[in-house]
Amino acid sequence: MGLFFGGGYDRPGAGVDPNAPKKRGFFLYMELVTRKFGSFIKAGFLYSLCALPLMALIYVLTVFVFSQPIAAIQTTALNIMRQNGVPEADIPGQLGTITFSICSMTAVFFAVMWGAGPLSAGLSYVFRCFTREQPVWVWSDGKDKVKENMKQGIGVMVVDLLFFIFVPVAISFYYALGSATGMKFICSLIVYVLLVLMFIYTMMHPYIFQLMITFECHFKDLFKNALLLALAKLPVNVILTALSLLIIIAPAALGGVMGAMGLVLIGLTFGYIILRYPMEFYAARVIQKTFLNDRSMVVKDKKPVEYEEDI
Repeated sequence: MGLFFGGGYDRPGAGVDPNAPKKRGFFLYMELVTRKFGSFIKAGFLYSLCALPLMALIYVLTVFVFSQPIAAIQTTALNIMRQNGVPEADIPGQLGTITFSICSMTAVFFAVMWGAGPLSAGLSYVFRCFTREQPVWVWSDGKDKVKENMKQGIGVMVVDLLFFIFVPVAISFYYALGSATGMKFICSLIVYVLLVLMFIYTMMHPYIFQLMITFECHFKDLFKNALLLALAKLPVNVILTALSLLIIIAPAALGGVMGAMGLVLIGLTFGYIILRYPMEFYAARVIQKTFLNDRSMVVKDKKPVEYEEDI
């Protein structure tokens, strides 16, 4: 009986020490991920499940948008396979594997790094609540934020799709133009500028959705403020974005079909903890510090909590 009544389990515990030092940065991130791991899995899975139609669309569009890069990679792979004596009967299957890997990697990249419009608003809200350590119901609260930000979310998704279609096509065009004419330097410079533009646009997305769910602002201001914040915190944003991109690229680039399937599986389960949440975690805290005292900004929900620690 002492096991149940004699150990003091019926009395209140010591509670949380109010003077205990608060964790910061990476250590706070790790504590939140460890403590809310199951909620992260649930949020990521629900988001991926709802975003499957968009991922399927991106998969199909990739075949056309990246037709030239895919053809160039397949040509190089074909030469290597023939040099290594790969049977001709096996070559079509391996070339198909290359296409599958590239398309899968691109679909996961789009859904995770850029998002799925209104769905990303709901996911960003859940992640923001995790960061602030506020109570949140993953499904119901996330669904409410999806509905609340439907119009702007769809607008962002349309811009994403246009960006996704036209910028890679422009890169392929200028790359081919430089190879076929004497303007190689100018065309290469344009290609590099477009690649940098895509990287910066990727860095902007956590800020776009965090601003969307936090403030009442015009559509163009979402992009303008997201760009300013992405550039203002450039070193950390570059590191977080580059790490996420490497994690996405590595399995598909090195593991063939198994790598691509592993990447998709990661994206459907705990991928958002290591791919998206680090950027959302940082973006939420940057926005908190940057706009907290800006009286011109209209906050959608309750006044954001103060952060004592530095970002």
